[in-house]
Amino acid sequence: MKKINLILAICFLMTAFVQAQEPISDADYKALLEKSPFNSIYPRNFTKASDAYFESSMKIYSDGPIKEKEAHLAALATAAATKCQYCVPFHIAQAKRLGATEDELKAAVQIAADVMRMSTMFYGNEFDLEAFKAMLKN
Repeated sequence: MKKINLILAICFLMTAFVQAQEPISDADYKALLEKSPFNSIYPRNFTKASDAYFESSMKIYSDGPIKEKEAHLAALATAAATKCQYCVPFHIAQAKRLGATEDELKAAVQIAADVMRMSTMFYGNEFDLEAFKAMLKN
């Protein structure tokens, strides 16, 4: 199954690369901008490929191995940690739409904060990574 997924991913990337190299007509470009305002952030010749990638990558939330609400909570935690001012309100809205409570939203953000805090502590104190991994094996 992993090989099939890898082959599909390679085919998708090759198709996207070829599409990205093709000039796009004014009509096609206008249609892509009407489909999603996010398409305006890409260079014109990459719009088709970027749109296809975005559409495909968003399926991880609805069709992925993690339930959709939990996927948006994970994304919220990541968005909070990376301070993405666009991603935080999007993932909060999606998680709420899927029934997330205020406590679940706050827990996701707290988990991100805890991971960032511990990462900072370990990194800044140059805690031995191999010693840390050895501790996890016990």
